[in-house]
This record gives sequence, structure tokens and C-alpha cells, in this order.
Amino acid sequence: MKQILVVDDEKNMREVLRILLEDNGYSVITATNGNEALNKLKSGLIVDMIISDLKMDGIDGIGILKYLRQIESGLPLVLITAYGSIEAAVEAMKMGAYDFITKPFNKDVLLTIIRRIFRMESLESETELLKKIIRKGPLIYKSSVMDTVMHTIKKIAHVPTPVLLTGESGTGKGLIAETVHHLHEAQSGTSLPFIAINCPAIPENLLESELFGYRKGAFTGADGNFPGKVRLADSGTLFLDEIADFPLTVQAKLLYLLEEKRFTPLGSSTSIKINTRVICATNRDLKKMVAQGTFRKDLYYRINTITLDIPPLRARIEDIMPLAEFFLEKYSHELGKKITALSDAAQNAVKAYSWPGNVRELRNVIERAVVLSNSSEIQLFDLPMELHGSSISEGRSISRFDLMERKLILDALDRSKGNITTAAKILGVSRGKLRHRMEKYSL
Repeated sequence: MKQILVVDDEKNMREVLRILLEDNGYSVITATNGNEALNKLKSGLIVDMIISDLKMDGIDGIGILKYLRQIESGLPLVLITAYGSIEAAVEAMKMGAYDFITKPFNKDVLLTIIRRIFRMESLESETELLKKIIRKGPLIYKSSVMDTVMHTIKKIAHVPTPVLLTGESGTGKGLIAETVHHLHEAQSGTSLPFIAINCPAIPENLLESELFGYRKGAFTGADGNFPGKVRLADSGTLFLDEIADFPLTVQAKLLYLLEEKRFTPLGSSTSIKINTRVICATNRDLKKMVAQGTFRKDLYYRINTITLDIPPLRARIEDIMPLAEFFLEKYSHELGKKITALSDAAQNAVKAYSWPGNVRELRNVIERAVVLSNSSEIQLFDLPMELHGSSISEGRSISRFDLMERKLILDALDRSKGNITTAAKILGVSRGKLRHRMEKYSL
């Protein structure tokens, strides 16, 4: 059972979240403020996610986020924020927060965010999704830069040489690795294992045993034999995501595995021969890490025999709408909704946005929009407010007051799910005045 730490200085909010999460199968620990939350974490509390209020006295949500970054934890953090703090929440996401919800929050949106982070989709649906993507190209793209990437993938799929995937977070390096693997499967005509490890998500003291396995009695708590992910991937592919987070002690053993195709489990004196292909991925500058002494030079040159740099979404804008339409179809089907398109205004906003979070951000935005939408089309107000800047008429000077008023209107429309009468009541204005203001801001 996944365990979630809820941090909020409002007792009612803590209780509402506790009941909601427990009713949906999660174990919940609560903390009344950031100080208490950090004390629990420092004392050894193990949780799978943190949901925290953004604004609290003392250590707030940002303080918790900074602590997680300081200890280089991959623990996901979701922030709860009031409308007036949305800009701060967006900045927090740029710092590494996974997502945010606004008060009063929609329980379906929150649960969808949690399920997405925990990747609670079944293995079968993930496999079917991947097969669908492979049949379509194998990747969804129209751009020439991705055509070049795909051409290289087809050339290297059948060879066992290590591959290094570089690029910003969210560009789809994991999907690229799976595509390489499945093309190899198709060429060999055999079903082969694909094992993925998110390196930052595994504590340093457990990474070696997770990778190479152990024998019973190798250490305290080793009550049986564990084959390790390397052996589970034998004859197939081992994908090491965020290889830059590998500790130096384990880097040496990985190099030996790549050079000799052998490894020795913890607590054993016998090495095991395997035939595992290794694909690594990183969003960091490994050359710089080599110069700093935090990444082995010999390992770097071994894993980058073939390097594929995956371009960010802003460098392949032709791919934005095909991807958006794919995610729209996927989540409409999964959530049982009949949403067939994005409105013209929503399309313009999606195409004009810079997508700093790349394909992952686009997927999350479309998923959220499908959850919120009550019509057959995704409307502009179904999209997060950071996408709305491009929809204001060009050539007109926009004052700070205009921006704030526009955000208030969009928030009211969001809360009312597009009902103008309800939105007008929320804002305390007449329906006619709201329509006039909406026309002013091209909403």
C-alpha cells in the first residue's frame, strides 16, 4: 500500500485529505506543518509521496521542496495552493515539484495526479499503449529532427552496444529506450525482458543489491536470495534512467558488467555470465561531472559508444499537436469521456507555449484538461493558466492589472467548469459584464 504524507496547518484540510486518500486505498500520515514533516522524514519515516500546503508558518511547501532537493531525494511532492499563490506554485514546479492543486480542489483531479505519479496503470495497458505507439511510427512525430532520431534507432536496435540517451527531463528518453528494445524484439522474433531502474528513486545503500542481487545472509534483512535487475534483464535490455545519480562505488561494478558481461551478487563468490544490453539516460552534463570527479571517465566512454540526443519539444513544434491529440484520445478513453478535439483557442495556446517540461508536461496538461472538461472539446479555460498568455490579442499593451483580472476570470471559469453564470456569481459581477471582460481578453 502506498503511503502519503499530508502536510497542512489547517485541521479540516488534513482530515478531508486523509479521508479521501484512505477511501481510495492509500495509507496516510499527517503533519501540522513543515517542521513536523521534516522531523518525521529525518527520523526515518518512509513515504511514497508528500502532499503539502504551499503557504504555512515556519517551513512551508517550498521549504520541504528545498530539503528534498538538498538531500537529492526523488520523493514526489504535490503542492496545495490558494489562487493568489498560483504563480509561486508554478515556480515550485520549475524547482522540481511534481504538480499543484488549487483550493477548493477537485478530488478527481487530485486522485488523477496521484495515480499518474504512482503509475498505477496496469502493465497490460502500458504494453498496449507502447504497441500502439510503435504501430504508428514507432514514435508519434512529424518533425525532421525526430525523423533523424528514429532513423538512428532503427540502425542500432539489433546491436548489443551500450546506448546513452541525453536530453532535458520529460523529452521521452524512457520511451525511446523501450522503442529500441521493442524494435530489437521485432527483429529477433522473440519476446525479451525490459527492466527499467529509476536511479534517483533507489537509496544509494540499496542500489547495488537492487542491481546485482544478493544471497541469503549477505546483510541484515537478506532473508532469501534475490536475482537482481541485471539478471532479470538477461538477454534483454536494462534501462538505467538518470545514470548521473549512480554513486562512484557502484559505477565501478557497472563498468565491469559492461566490459566483461559478468557480475557477482552480494554475498556470493561466484560471478554470473549474462547477455544484457544496457541503455543509460541522463539530463545532466556527464562531461562536466567527469571533470569534477563525480563520474568515472572510463565508464563515461563505455556508455556513450552510441549517443542519442533527444530534442526538447520546443525544438520540434510540428510534434506538439499530434502528441496532444494522442494524449486526448488516450485519456478520454480511459476516463470514459467523449472529448474529440481541442478548441481553436486551446490549440493556439498549446502551440504557442514553450513547454519547459517537454512531452511529460504536455501529457499532464492534456490529462488534467480531460478531467476538468464537461464538453466535447477542450476549451482554453480547461488548460493551466500559464498557457493562456499567448491567447491575448497581439499588439495590445497588457498592464499588470489586466493580467491579474484575466487570471481571476480564468480561475472563476475553471472553478465553474465553463459556466458563465456561475463564474459571474463567483466574481460578484453581472453575466453581461463578465462576457464583456471575456471579450476584452479574447477568452
